[in-house]
Amino acid sequence: MALPTKRNLGDMRQELRDRLGFAATGSQAGPNTSIMNSFLRNGQVQLYWQFDWPLLKRVDKTTNTNQGQVLYDWPDDVDPDRLVNIAMEDTSSATPNIWSLTEGIDWKHDNYATPQDQPSRFERRNQLEIWPEPDSNDYNIWIEYVKRLDPFTVDTDKVTLDEDIVMLHAIAAAKAHYRHKDAEIYGGQIIALLARLKAGGLGHKRFIRKTGKVGAGSYGEYFNNAVRHKHADD
Repeated sequence: MALPTKRNLGDMRQELRDRLGFAATGSQAGPNTSIMNSFLRNGQVQLYWQFDWPLLKRVDKTTNTNQGQVLYDWPDDVDPDRLVNIAMEDTSSATPNIWSLTEGIDWKHDNYATPQDQPSRFERRNQLEIWPEPDSNDYNIWIEYVKRLDPFTVDTDKVTLDEDIVMLHAIAAAKAHYRHKDAEIYGGQIIALLARLKAGGLGHKRFIRKTGKVGAGSYGEYFNNAVRHKHADD
């Protein structure tokens, strides 16, 4: 069964305007395109950084070591801040031999005085750095990560995360911003949803919007204190 096609920014912005009760054009038009886009884009970014999103998890096994080389390029869709694990596979071994690397290369390791050996540590830099220098070309680097968000800037860009969750987050944030009377209802819904996501209660099911009032919790605090991550404007 084919997965549903992801919606694009332009379509989601129109729905957001409609859900907020704003006219799209004319003298009664609501807020401009830029602020509508920001509710959607920043909402997706905030959601992305709170969870590991199983459908975005990847394992890249395409990089082999070169003897003596310690720096390796990241896969194109990796954000080094969203690594899950770095592991090494000895492809020369007759039986599976895979081990995880420990993060952190400090001054004791950085002079590379240690003889070449099986890599045991790594560091996140502009490139992946491993230590000690590999002693052969027979190691395969396994990079497990949560893929970066796709561009979500122009109208034809498609949402990366579940569109219903992103939409609910955008509605809740916008209603809180414009002080709509039902802001508390939507704020309660998104807080309840975030709690279920963190607890793993949604599994792999698509989120379906619910109606009715949910306990408001600390929705105002959530939106007021939401961290503006460095990728919010990407």
